[in-house]
Formats: sequence, structure tokens, C-alpha cells
Amino acid sequence: MRLELKQHLALSSFVLLAGIAGCSQTPVPAGATGDNTVYLNGEIYTQDAQRRKVEAIAVSNDKFVYSGSREGAEAFIQQGYRVVDLGGKMVLPGLHDNHIHVLGTVALDVCDLDGKAVNLDQLASKVKECLPRYASEPGSWLKIEQWVPYEGNEPTASYKTIRQALDAAAPGHPVVLSGVDGHAGAYNSQALSMAQDDSGKTVGFTAQTLGKGGVFAELAPYVSLDTGVLRDAAKERIPAGSFDMFAQQVGDPKGEAIYGAILPDVAKVMAQSGITSIQDACTNDFIREQILKMQQQNLLNMRVTLATCFIGDDYAGKVDIPGHLSKAKAVREEFANNPLIKADAVKIFADGVLEGDPFSQPPFTPNAGMLHNYQTPHLKLDEESGAVSVTADSEDSKNNGIVNYKEEDFKNYASALDAAGFSIHVHSVGDRATHVAIDALQAARQRNGDRHIPHTIAHLQVVHPDDQKRLGELGVYLTYTYAWINQQPEYDMLITPFLEKSHKGQAIDDLLYNPNNYSWNAIYPVGNTAKAGAVLVAGSDAPVDSRDPRPFMNIAAGITRAIPGKPAYNAKQGATLEQMLDAYTINGARAVRQDKLIGSIEPGKSADFIVLDRNLFDLVKQGEPAKIADTQVLQTVFRGKTVYSQL
Repeated sequence: MRLELKQHLALSSFVLLAGIAGCSQTPVPAGATGDNTVYLNGEIYTQDAQRRKVEAIAVSNDKFVYSGSREGAEAFIQQGYRVVDLGGKMVLPGLHDNHIHVLGTVALDVCDLDGKAVNLDQLASKVKECLPRYASEPGSWLKIEQWVPYEGNEPTASYKTIRQALDAAAPGHPVVLSGVDGHAGAYNSQALSMAQDDSGKTVGFTAQTLGKGGVFAELAPYVSLDTGVLRDAAKERIPAGSFDMFAQQVGDPKGEAIYGAILPDVAKVMAQSGITSIQDACTNDFIREQILKMQQQNLLNMRVTLATCFIGDDYAGKVDIPGHLSKAKAVREEFANNPLIKADAVKIFADGVLEGDPFSQPPFTPNAGMLHNYQTPHLKLDEESGAVSVTADSEDSKNNGIVNYKEEDFKNYASALDAAGFSIHVHSVGDRATHVAIDALQAARQRNGDRHIPHTIAHLQVVHPDDQKRLGELGVYLTYTYAWINQQPEYDMLITPFLEKSHKGQAIDDLLYNPNNYSWNAIYPVGNTAKAGAVLVAGSDAPVDSRDPRPFMNIAAGITRAIPGKPAYNAKQGATLEQMLDAYTINGARAVRQDKLIGSIEPGKSADFIVLDRNLFDLVKQGEPAKIADTQVLQTVFRGKTVYSQL
């Protein structure tokens, strides 16, 4: 995961377009009966099968009834349709974010680092600032959201490790930093001492409990005692409580109040981003309840596919196929007749993360499932200059990470979900995890026949060349987060030294960006997988890395694979603008089985579309695709109604 340049869009009120000359300030209830309207003089990219660009569209209530020439629209004008002049602006179908955690797109009233990288002095200062407001009682927990595990955290003269900084800043309080990636957390010594075994007895994370024969021996890959960083399954052992959406229970007054307060702002963020369809990638009863409340409060100006997930079971390796099927079916049935919300997908976490810490003692190895063993690097950071040197040859770590399910269990699970009609959405980061996931999807097809269910794999940070081809052969839908694909040495330092052998004295850029490296052609292989026949879709994974879904930053990065002004990460793997628009529109609709209803501007489909402040194709023709990242949505129309406007 990565920190990138962030778009900061101003939150605006919902407005109802009242004609060419002005706007009403009345909020628009989703699904309200609307006027008949013709939109003229636009550059309207329909994303239909012919990829037509048209001048005009007509909307009757919540459906498109026409798309074509200005002359063809005259018949609707003669019938009394209201007319809106688009002034030559670019129009697209509403955008689809197929991997998002929507309740995380707005900050809660809690101590929050806002996804900003900080050094250890700055971290300690934030802890001290938050203590009086958020942990005033002696011995109470201080919980801090949106901490960045993979950037910042640089040692200072005062503090050498995160654990040391937290200990000094909050004596007498257990502290947890909740990572923006959703996988990592950082804890102080008091918090680490509170880890509980299976029986609920407090034994703490120590060298003894994590060592061979210790009660937490299996969790050793998830724990760095040096830094205080824990990942995935290990976090569950510390009863910190959390404001994390995945930790909330239905009916808890505090959680209901905190999240209930942000629902209007969640609606605004999505509308101003031009997003009219999402797959919420991991939902529990609490998250589903909040989304239903948005609908009840006329705030749900988008269609939602809820992916039911069993994150605790996944990371515990617990195989409960009947139990999962029973719950998923009950949730699907609950929303069976809902016009905006459905729950016909199930999320599976195949593995963890690929970020390690080469500077901790010993180096904290990633835990994503890899085909080959990780290397143990020997790197030294010069605290004054920031330069990194390779001080010794790397060694085989004898560890290739974790895949949460055994291969046969994964096959049986995927086959059962496929047979029951669920689309499967897999979190897969390492190449071995993706290999096992492909095997499972292939087994489901062999056992059940091709049921034409769009199964998806998200992230795909490292994919073996053979599996890049297999993804295409199976026609799997691939949910990349394109904004994470670029050269960023501070981040790449946490990945590549664990994947590639390094040698004493080797230049760090040669280690990170050598075109002959396996990683160079295996990390985020967008171009190869698309050429092989896989289907590209798009998912922001917000609030991971950034709360902002930033669709246009993702589109730009999918093309350039670069931060503006910096070299590309294997430019040969870049996508075209056409592919990126497909990913965010018609392919996104296909991925959630709604392409007959949405995803393109065609008569009979839901009138969901957006108006942009620039033409993206012009930027590509001018050789400036990076400027796509700065695109702003001027208007979002959902089911025929304007739900956001800057016009």
C-alpha cells in the first residue's frame, strides 16, 4: 500500500439542477420522481458496446431514453423536455468502485493521524496532544486512527522505535495505532503485555510466549517486539476495543452515534467523487446496518454490493463452510428485494501484507504468501542524510509467508460459494496466495461448470508470469488499486529487499528497480493480465492509504504507473485510458452483475452519469495523462437526479 499525492475536494451541498440559469438548494431524495430532461452539447462517452461518443442524452425520470445526435434530441425537446446545455464538457457513466470500505471515507471524532507520515518525535507529540481529550481516565486506552505503517516512523534523537516513542509519550496508558492498511497496528509495552491466550488468560506478547513451544508461537510472523508492530491475527489477541468499523456491534450506543454522525458526509464524498456504484469489500452486521440507515435517510445515492466477510475466521484459518454459507445466504435474502442494496458476494482473505521492516532488529518479514522464501536483508539507514546502504549479503529467511487456507479447503470453499450463486472476492497480495486462489476458482469451474459468475481478485501485488496467463484464461476480474503503482523508494524499501537477493555494497536503486528482477515484472502486472484476457476493474480500497477514493488519480496512475515527475514502475505494464474507463464503468458493472442496469449510457439503463471539468482524452493526446489526476467532477446524476453539482 502507498501514500500518494492526495486530492482535497471541497465538500459541497447536494443541489437539484433547476435549468440552465440557476440551481435550487433543495436536497434530492434518492429515487424521487424527476423531470424529463435533455442534456445537449456535450462530449458524452457512452461506454456502450460500440464505445460511441454522442452529443446529447435524454432522461425520463430515472432512465436514459435517448443517446445520440443533437438533431435526434429535438423530438424530446418538442415534447416539453427541460434542456440543459453541457457546454462541450466531458460526460461519463457514473463510476464504479469495486473495492472500498465506504464508512472509512470520512474521519470519526477520534484521535486521528489522517494518513500522514510522521517521524517518531511527531508521533509522540500527537499522542501527548490526544491523551487529555480521548484518554483522560487513568489507565484508559488511547486509540489512534489512520497511522501509516509503511512510511514515516523515522527514528529521532529521542526515540529509536515506535514502541519506545509510545511508551514515553503515554506512561500508564495502553496505546494502539490503527494502520491505514487495515492489517497493521502498533502498540506500546503496556498494550503488548495485555495479549490473551485462547482461554482469555493475559500472558502478553514476549520472546518466551512467541518462541518455539510458546503459547503464541504460531503468531510469531505477525509480531515485531522491537517496534511494537502487530499484524492481522496477532491484533485480535489484544483486547483494545476499537472505533474500527469491523469491531463495532449492532446496538452499541457509542458506535452507533459515532458512525451515525458521519453518514451524510459519506454520501457527499461519494457523490463529489462521481461514484454511483460500489462493492463494500468486507461487511459485517454493523456496516450493513449503517448502509441501510443511509438508504432510510435518503442519503444512499449509489448502488451497493455488500461482500459478506469472515475476517476473523480467515486469519485464524478456520474452515467453516456450512456456517459461512448459512450466514451469507441469510444476508443475501435480507436484501433480496432492495432496489439499491444487494449482498450476493463473499470476501475471502487469502493472505496478509507484503510490507516488512528491514530496519528493525531482527528485520520484520512480510507475511503475504509467496512462492519463494523471503530474503533477510541487511540495510542501514543514515539518519542524517536518509541514504540507505546494503551492509551485507542477504540470506534466505526460510519463510515464505502465510496463505490462510490450505489448498483443498480453499477449493472446497470456493466451489461451495460458486455453487450457491455467490461471487467470490479474494484479497490476495503474494504470488503464492494468488496461485492458490486461481486453483480454487479453477476447481469451482471444473466442479460446477461455468456459471458465468464474475469472481474477482483484489490487490495482486505480486503475480507469477505463469499465473498472469492463467488469470486471463479464466477471465477473472482483477481489482487493482492503480494509485499504488509507482516508484516510491521509501515504500519500496519495505518490499523489494525481502523479494530479491541483495549484495554488500549494492546500490539501493539497483536492488529496488532492476529490470532483470523478478519483482519488476511481477508487481502489479496490469498490462500482462489484461493482454492475457483478464478483466480490469478498479477499487480504491479507501480508507487504506487515503480516505479519498480518488478515482481520477487511479485512472492517471493506471496509465503512467508513476508519481508526476518521477520514473514509472515498469511503464510496459501500463493501461490505456480506454481500459481505465472500462474498468471504472462497464467492467465495474459487470463485476457486480449489474451491467444490464448500469455501467453505460444507453436507453433503458439507469440515468447515472457525471460531468467533468476537462476531457481526459485531450490530456492523453497532449501527452499529459498525469494531469488526469487533477480532474474534478462538476456534476453527479444518480437515477436522473442531480446529487452533487459545482455548476
